[in-house]
Amino acid sequence: KTVMNHVYTNQYGSVVYAWDVANEVLHANDSGWEAVYGNNRKNASYVKKAFNYAYDTLEYFKLTNSVKLFYNDYNTYMEVNDVITLVNY
Repeated sequence: KTVMNHVYTNQYGSVVYAWDVANEVLHANDSGWEAVYGNNRKNASYVKKAFNYAYDTLEYFKLTNSVKLFYNDYNTYMEVNDVITLVNY
């Protein structure tokens, strides 16, 4: 939220068309987020919160229709069902 606010209140905010909101949640081992929220990767509440904060920031700047929010992970073809479970959560 802080980074997005910084970007959109400066001169280069208009060139940002997408944000990688959550990255490699399914492969996070011993991350700081797990220490706080636990290691339930398929129902990771911090991912949901991150997307909500990101969306709220886009909404504040009236950018919900022009900027995309993404979940990113590697080898997703091997874990399709887990990715779908996380995204649906």
